[in-house]
Amino acid sequence: MTLTEVISSLSKKTVEEKIVFNELLLSNMTVMNRAIWDDPDTTDKTKLECLKWSNELAHRIWNLLFELKQKEDDDSGGRLAENINFYRKQSDEFSGHLGATINSTIKRFNYLKENKE
Repeated sequence: MTLTEVISSLSKKTVEEKIVFNELLLSNMTVMNRAIWDDPDTTDKTKLECLKWSNELAHRIWNLLFELKQKEDDDSGGRLAENINFYRKQSDEFSGHLGATINSTIKRFNYLKENKE
């Protein structure tokens, strides 16, 4: 699934579902950060660069999440996509980690949704 497809699907979700997706994404980013930090094949400079961009993206996602929890949805999906696109372009290494993290978030979200009903 492409990022465009993810965002298109997310834009059709309820505010509550968008909250869950963003919370799962933040949770998965924590796991991603551990994987980045523990990678023995990555230089410390690259690790710090990836963690810097991850932190910046997480900050933006927290802002979106805060707005959603206030029941305000000012194109949260589009803004999430803009932020993901911006930060993934900052580092090829980070982009790879982020892509895998988004995919695992989609899988977790769909699993939880299927098993909730």
